[in-house]
Amino acid sequence: MRISLAPHRVLAALLCFTLATAGATTLSAQRMDIHEDGSGHYHGLHFSHPLFSESITPDTKVRFNAEGEFEDEGDGYELEAEGEYAFNRSFSIEIGIPYVTLDPNDGASTSALGNIELALKFANFVFEDAGILLGYGFAVGLPTGSPDKGIGSDTEWELEPFLNAGIKRGPLELVGWARFGIPVNLPEGEEVENDFHYDFSALVHAKSWLQVLVELRGKLALNGEEAGTGRVRLAPGIKVAPFGPRLFLGLGVSLPLSEEELDARVRIAGFYHF
Repeated sequence: MRISLAPHRVLAALLCFTLATAGATTLSAQRMDIHEDGSGHYHGLHFSHPLFSESITPDTKVRFNAEGEFEDEGDGYELEAEGEYAFNRSFSIEIGIPYVTLDPNDGASTSALGNIELALKFANFVFEDAGILLGYGFAVGLPTGSPDKGIGSDTEWELEPFLNAGIKRGPLELVGWARFGIPVNLPEGEEVENDFHYDFSALVHAKSWLQVLVELRGKLALNGEEAGTGRVRLAPGIKVAPFGPRLFLGLGVSLPLSEEELDARVRIAGFYHF
């Protein structure tokens, strides 16, 4: 069955949902005494950012990623600028803008803007005293790519509802994500394929300026030609804060645990909190 939604309807629905939920969370936050500390975070339960995934805590920050993918058939590189604004500690809006370069072994190098992503991120602090944070949200991948160059899509929209949860015990943070990919407005004749993505992260605050982490990332095809197949990757990493708690720099390596073409992925990331 084909799912086809007009882009203006998707944007209208997203805008209505944003206004309604932002208003509700803002009214709720006005009842709490919230102050910011020197790190740019709100007081209370807070989770740090993994390198290949996302933090479940709404933040106001900018993030830059430089990533290299190394395959047998060629290499790929991506530069991504990300911005997030937290209206309060329970709600934020996020945008990610990628620029992709493909360097195949048997052809010329090509570069283009990838698919921009917008996301609404919510957090529920009802179990904050127990060190548990619950979250949910909705992301939309916009068709800003260049399929003629093999980068993203110029017609397909990707809808991605997600749920997440985190547990914090002393210096240890455990975080899990569950995301569902729903493509819409596909090219004529292309089969709809839905994916389930899952992410787990274990992060340890070894020092006030040093974080060590390991991430497990997976994807499972729910229908289509590849239904029931998936891939799993393991990504150890390290983050340091050389100039104070607002700025963190990180390095991570993602390696496959299942059979797939991608051999290795290296990411350098920078996070600055306002």
